[in-house]
Amino acid sequence: MNSSFIGKVDKARKYAEEKDRVSITTFKANFHGIHGSYEVTFDTGTWNCQCHFFVGHQACSHTMALQRILDQVLVRGGASESVA
Repeated sequence: MNSSFIGKVDKARKYAEEKDRVSITTFKANFHGIHGSYEVTFDTGTWNCQCHFFVGHQACSHTMALQRILDQVLVRGGASESVA
């Protein structure tokens, strides 16, 4: 491995420890739940899930689980929200 690549690996490790460097503004994920698989999206502070529960409640176990996983790097529209 050449020295410039080793330097990049070291820099990546340092960046990974400084989570405030990253702000996720949009993403799409496939969530494999107990009753099926659903596409979950996050776009500039707004969650969406294809499951039936989300339609009536604007939240579901899939979005709440992803919020818990990604809470430190998600960008929300305005003030920081707490995760259920």
